[in-house]
Amino acid sequence: MRIIYETNGKGFLGWLVDLPGAYIRGSTIEEARSKIDREIMAYESWLGIKEESAEEYTESIQECKLHVEDADSDILFDTELIDFEGLKDFEHWCTLISASGTKADTIYKSCQYKDYVDPHMVRKTFYGNVYSTINGQFAHIIQVQNYYLAQIGTGIEIGNDLVSSRRDFVEKLKEKYLKEGNRLYQGEEEDWTIKKIVRRIIWHDRIHAKAIERIEQRRKAEKNV
Repeated sequence: MRIIYETNGKGFLGWLVDLPGAYIRGSTIEEARSKIDREIMAYESWLGIKEESAEEYTESIQECKLHVEDADSDILFDTELIDFEGLKDFEHWCTLISASGTKADTIYKSCQYKDYVDPHMVRKTFYGNVYSTINGQFAHIIQVQNYYLAQIGTGIEIGNDLVSSRRDFVEKLKEKYLKEGNRLYQGEEEDWTIKKIVRRIIWHDRIHAKAIERIEQRRKAEKNV
């Protein structure tokens, strides 16, 4: 299994290249590396799949000026420049996107304290203010879909429902893929392909769903004191 680390000297963000949306983070590469097995298990659980275990890991490091400690990334894998292995392969990747959206939606709907303002989340990153409520985190999961689609010149009507908007999101990806394939889209800040969008949307679902779960757990802990 190939792992690519991005680092700015303050932290390491590692991508498991063969598992779109799987990632590890740590203040050191050793800390990030120690999370590989746990991350693979979490990734399988998230998408409801089973991956073949890797006997060896091939690692590379990319120096950057990004805020990787706040989950900033712009890397484009060489594998993401390669087309899918036919329509069936592309549809498999779309299935992963749909499963990820459904999982995030299920976690959100299970929460009791959607409007609770978590004081641990009231802070700023280079992105701006952190979403400090479950509702804020979930709305961002929905809205960011159009950010990713905009990178390849398209978009959807966004409402308040993740499952239906994710369905539209996947249909737009299919429409673009059938017309243009997995071509390179060069942006002002970073370059994109459909494969990169798949990785980034699953990753984004997961990091914000984790935040949702942390907010809910902290509120429950407060209520039980």
